[in-house]
Amino acid sequence: MFTFKKVLMAFGMMGLLTIFLMGCGDSEKDATATTKASVAALNNYPPLIFKKDGELTGFEYDILKAISGEEDLALEFKEMKFDGFIPGLQSNQVDIASSLVIRDERREVVDFTDIFLTSGLVVVVANDSSIQSLDDLTGKTIVATQGSTTYEKAQELAEQYGGTAKPLKETDALYLDVENGSADALVLNSPTVDYRLSVDGDNVKFRIVGDYLTEDEHAFAVKKGNEELLKKLNTGLAEIRENGEYDKIHLQWFGE
Repeated sequence: MFTFKKVLMAFGMMGLLTIFLMGCGDSEKDATATTKASVAALNNYPPLIFKKDGELTGFEYDILKAISGEEDLALEFKEMKFDGFIPGLQSNQVDIASSLVIRDERREVVDFTDIFLTSGLVVVVANDSSIQSLDDLTGKTIVATQGSTTYEKAQELAEQYGGTAKPLKETDALYLDVENGSADALVLNSPTVDYRLSVDGDNVKFRIVGDYLTEDEHAFAVKKGNEELLKKLNTGLAEIRENGEYDKIHLQWFGE
């Protein structure tokens, strides 16, 4: 026979059980909680990251999206000028910077993920240019992206050959400057140039002069000390390499 005391005990046990289950639910929710992260992104850096039909796309974009799927990351892409990427990380405007080449001086102010792509810088001229080798850059104007390693290399070449290095903020502006004769040559990463020449096809207006100027390693960057986000990015990158997703994305953008 139930007594009033037994009824109270039963309700008490039910209450404890409810609290326990609620606690388990919260723990499970916390364990799988989605991490929000903003990404500093260019919108004109094909095939790495650029806009097509009003939407961001590209190799880096797809790699980041694949990583986010593995690591429960909710990414928000913020289009910015390249020279604002590192200051954006340092001031907490963004959490991740894309399109960065690893450099010792950058390691001092940001933390890099594992490498996701290797490439090299190249010199590009107009098809009808008289420049056939690097020696022909003597006294020439070389244009490159402001705040990037491409501009550092343009400065080195200008100093070596007695020319002038000219910084611009937009990748498209580099090609336009060479095309209209405002500059004699430009310096860019090889994947970007290869993609441009491939897309132009029979209407190609530019050509590469010489060999790679550098051997570059591309990685994503986070604010110095953000170990949690760095671990998520590295773990996700390792996972998509292992499950074959990285190879599929690489094949899509770079072919064999």
